Amino acid sequence: MTDRSRVTAIVNPAAGGDGDRAVAALTAADTAEVDVVRTTASGVAADIAYKFAAGDARPDLVVAVGGDGTVGEVATGLYRAVESGVVGVPPLLVAPAGTGNSCYRGMWDDIPFEDVLRVALRGGAAVRSLDLARIEENEHIMLLGSGSGLFAASLVATRSRTETGRELLMAAALAAMETYEPYSGRVVVDGEVLYEGGVVETIVGGFRYRGGLLNLVPESVLDDGLLDVTLVTTAADMTQFARAAMHGCVYDVPGIRWGRGVRITIERTDGEPILFEHDGEVMPRATSAYTSSVLPAALRVLTLPEPQPWFQGRGPC
Repeated sequence: MTDRSRVTAIVNPAAGGDGDRAVAALTAADTAEVDVVRTTASGVAADIAYKFAAGDARPDLVVAVGGDGTVGEVATGLYRAVESGVVGVPPLLVAPAGTGNSCYRGMWDDIPFEDVLRVALRGGAAVRSLDLARIEENEHIMLLGSGSGLFAASLVATRSRTETGRELLMAAALAAMETYEPYSGRVVVDGEVLYEGGVVETIVGGFRYRGGLLNLVPESVLDDGLLDVTLVTTAADMTQFARAAMHGCVYDVPGIRWGRGVRITIERTDGEPILFEHDGEVMPRATSAYTSSVLPAALRVLTLPEPQPWFQGRGPC
């Protein structure tokens, strides 16, 4: 563990949280020289992260200040540098400046960011290598995870609501449930069919939490070289499932299926385009299937120094 004296903060001003507060906390830390770069459009954060990670005067630490989509973009840029052979790519620190902040919870368990900085900038954080995934149909890099069906429809529903923060995501999910129709689908894990039939939603991880509150992939481990999938079939009681998600016990609910592997395909079997998102960003409805392949130990991140269940195995249920 070393001090992080040179910091680059990549800030998304359009994110749903308080990015100014995170930046103020960074600049107030007397242990760091902070270079703040603000994004101007979707996708720009990846290019910025790559430029700094691959440059001659690379920082000791890159901070993603935004929502889970911004964090995913920054992770993409850092991974591109690793993939191109750059040695010494700086680790990533996530700041909670989005709507759900699920990635932040997976790293720091909702500890106030000011407290995190006192650990992270003085060499007290753990540096761990976590897995990413590549979506084969569009070559996108995935950090947080993906969702199909109702989960993706909930993100679409946020666009017409006025709530903020995690309350927005919960309200949008309830609204989406009122009109959502399940789809005929198939989930394939490492070449084996896990399930075929009526699908409400799928969640692939990656990180265990979605919306910052719901533990939807409770067995997922961030550094095991595998992806987990939670499959909600039409046999599941959604009220029971929602309650179980608050406690991370969704696999106790009848009609919920679970799988794990290095390659997971989510598809509609009726040939219609599938509603699909990853890292909080809804994809164009242009294909009936998406396949995610794991990229083991692909990204270095700063996390809590104490071992956490999502880095070493199953947590309590």
